[in-house]
Amino acid sequence: MDSVGLAARARRHWLFGLVLVAALVLRVLTALAFRPIMWFGGDSASYLATGLRLIPDPSRVGGYGFMLWVLRPVHSFALVAAVQHLMGLAMGVIIYLLARRYGLPAWAGTLAAVPVLFDAYELQLEADAVPDIAFGFLVLLALYLLLRSPGERRLADVTRGGIGGAGPPEISGAAFLLGASALLWPVGLALLGVLLVVLLAALLIRRAGLMTVLAALLAGALPVAAYSAWFSVHQHQFSLTRSDGVYLWSRTMSFADCAVIRPPAAERVLCPPPGSRIAASLYIWEGNSPLLTLPGGRFSARTNRLALHFALRAIAAQPGDYVAAVGHDFALSFFWDRPVHPDAGIVDRYQFADAATAWVPATMRTPGGGTVAGDQAAYNGGRQPAPARAVQPYASWLVSYQRYVYLRGTLLGVILLAALAAMIARRRVHPAGLPWAFAVTILLVPPLIADFDLRYLVPAVPVACLAAALAFAPGAAQRRWTTSAAATGTSAPDETRTSSLPSESTPTAGPESA
Repeated sequence: MDSVGLAARARRHWLFGLVLVAALVLRVLTALAFRPIMWFGGDSASYLATGLRLIPDPSRVGGYGFMLWVLRPVHSFALVAAVQHLMGLAMGVIIYLLARRYGLPAWAGTLAAVPVLFDAYELQLEADAVPDIAFGFLVLLALYLLLRSPGERRLADVTRGGIGGAGPPEISGAAFLLGASALLWPVGLALLGVLLVVLLAALLIRRAGLMTVLAALLAGALPVAAYSAWFSVHQHQFSLTRSDGVYLWSRTMSFADCAVIRPPAAERVLCPPPGSRIAASLYIWEGNSPLLTLPGGRFSARTNRLALHFALRAIAAQPGDYVAAVGHDFALSFFWDRPVHPDAGIVDRYQFADAATAWVPATMRTPGGGTVAGDQAAYNGGRQPAPARAVQPYASWLVSYQRYVYLRGTLLGVILLAALAAMIARRRVHPAGLPWAFAVTILLVPPLIADFDLRYLVPAVPVACLAAALAFAPGAAQRRWTTSAAATGTSAPDETRTSSLPSESTPTAGPESA
């Protein structure tokens, strides 16, 4: 690209450039404030054990451990945090690029990216040893593959089964990314299901594209099957975890009444303990959890199977109570103030003010026979363990920042409702419909199968903002299905050419022009 082209591009994107630089500065401050990385208790310890020894923890999917394993040769937790900060910036860039591709002005595209680039809880999770940011990045990258070509479908795309401007290769690539995201957080399976439903609907409407649907199904299933096979080698069970039944059981603990459910004798031990009810997920981890009375503890194959059976009986016997519990927890996503749920101890883990807190003892055993401190030292190149340190004055700056700068749950609800209203008013679902469905799915699935948690809000924000931007976007210029000169062997100087650019754009002035 020559200097004239660079200057023209800089002028077109100067506003977003300034915002991106400010977001980068915030992430540098975060890296300086909390070194080398923040630890989310037992979750982070489990992922680190997988990254060191490549063994699964039956209580959770360990795809994040593979990311740690890939980065392990550098022996730097600071690098892990830096990679996640770059993912956060990349998500903002993707939102901006898609907004511009669909005809939004620079200020609107920049505004859509602001919640991702500046939300304090986004920054906090980027600096934490948890998979949420990597999950959100893969989901947004999948949407970029599906939506990057605006305008009407090319005729070739229709006959080959493409959706929107995306053809079969992009659709298969997006399905693969969603399957990989399920290894970071099983909600990715639900997102893959949403995509497949959209593809099946397109198949029924057009009566074409069966191979595209099958290819997407195969691509999405590939990483899930590979992980399940690896899990089976170690745990002798072809699945992602051995905890799906346990988590669904915990969901029912907020309403289960064994006098109504009447479980068989083997499952009666799983009835909720007497006394007032606590948040659903806490029943897994509290010291007097009914799970601990079963042979093998919380996550044995037998415990998981019994818990699943109990949960299904409870839902079948008390469907209204189940719906009420799910609705209550789903509504927590839209509170103005961050709800204290499941309890204050968990909420504190998302606060910069508690970043240096050791949530589990350094001597706690980890999968594969290690300890928290020993695993930290091993990953750190054999040096001393790497507990999080809060470095002043940067840490206090971030603590103050977090009090005020984050996307309120109520505003997230407004964003989703505005996107839905725009789609209804304009009678146009594409291109906003898929990211909107993804955002709602990310928020809804955890209350359906387990419980609400503040972590689950953060991956929903980028796709919700993208949905709102695309719902109000004017869209690309209408395209005519024409036969190209290459196909006919002829050329006409004044021939109308197919373009995915807005009508007022030129090839050298597009948002991604080189």
